[in-house]
Amino acid sequence: MDISKLPAPDSEELRALVENGVTRDIYAALYANMDKSLSISEIRSLLGLVSGEQEHLNRRLRDLYGAFEIERTRRGRDTLYRLVSRAENPHQTAGRISAKVRAWILRDQRCKQCGRTPSEDKIKLHVDHIIPQEWGGTDAEENLQALCSECNEGKKNFYSSFNEFAESIKQAISYDEPHKRIGELLKAFNGKPVPSDLLEVVAKAKQYQDDWQKRMRELRELGWDYSFEKRREGSRVRTYYVLLHSESWPEGSIRAEIRRRELEKK
Repeated sequence: MDISKLPAPDSEELRALVENGVTRDIYAALYANMDKSLSISEIRSLLGLVSGEQEHLNRRLRDLYGAFEIERTRRGRDTLYRLVSRAENPHQTAGRISAKVRAWILRDQRCKQCGRTPSEDKIKLHVDHIIPQEWGGTDAEENLQALCSECNEGKKNFYSSFNEFAESIKQAISYDEPHKRIGELLKAFNGKPVPSDLLEVVAKAKQYQDDWQKRMRELRELGWDYSFEKRREGSRVRTYYVLLHSESWPEGSIRAEIRRRELEKK
């Protein structure tokens, strides 16, 4: 780890990178403890906050992801964080989304997930990153959506349960072809169930997919196999997929190879 490239907590360089004071305090706690990983409660304690203060401390911590690599691991139910280095490809934080873009994303004044509106349901809308920033999501308009506070927090809590796979998810998102993004995500979970919500987001990461599930089915043309099951979780039913068998990716275009095999069958 090259700490020489990390700005000191009290430096002007850090102030230029991180505008929020609480976020800078979190950085200072991580900087002083780079030899170990810290949970949110441990960070809160280091900052001298009692339980209940700065309940959205994890949101302030996420503001660091634009400029720094933060390693995430699990300890029981807790996510642990460790400052690793400056980000190789820094991106803007959510706080720097322009007012113009924010207004465009919120123009319909309706939560994308539950459909509620501020005027009728007295909810507050937020600009949400469809692909979280910690997984490589950008501030591009196609990666932003309007969510109410309840849906936004529920999504963050749900996605945070997969933080142990964060680097693998980021890698899967980086591939150009949707089949490979889906396949590599299934492989990354190493036999553990992958929720359809996550598969859909990764499948659509670089190009919108009208039918991402068709892309999944097409993997079977390449010799891949998977199982799925439906689980009732509260008021909704969520589908989970488990990879049973994978094959090496073909040379060249995956879509062209799938089409060639489909034509051979005819």
